[in-house]
Amino acid sequence: MDRFEMPRVQPKERPQESAQFTGPESRDDVILFVRKYRPRTNSTFDDVMGTLVFDGDGDGGRELKLKLNDLVVYQHGELHVMPARMFMPAADDNGD
Repeated sequence: MDRFEMPRVQPKERPQESAQFTGPESRDDVILFVRKYRPRTNSTFDDVMGTLVFDGDGDGGRELKLKLNDLVVYQHGELHVMPARMFMPAADDNGD
C-alpha cells in the first residue's frame, strides 16, 4: 500500500503552482508541468491502471505517481503529489 507523505502545506495555503491529472486528456499538460521543475524526468502512463508515473530523475528526486484526480503541486521548491481531497484552497480574500 502506498503511503502518502504529507507535504509541508499549511491549512488554507495555496501551492505556488499545480496541475491536476484527470486522465488521458490532461496527460500532456501534467507532463509539461512536471518537466518545468524536473527537466530530466521520464514519464510513463498506464492506461489500464489510470496512473501517470515520473521517475526520480537521477538527481535524488522521489518518484511521483499520480492517480486520477490527484494534483501535482510545486510548493517550497519541491514537487508533491496530493490527492484531490487533501487540497484546501485559500480563503476568499475579496470580502464577498
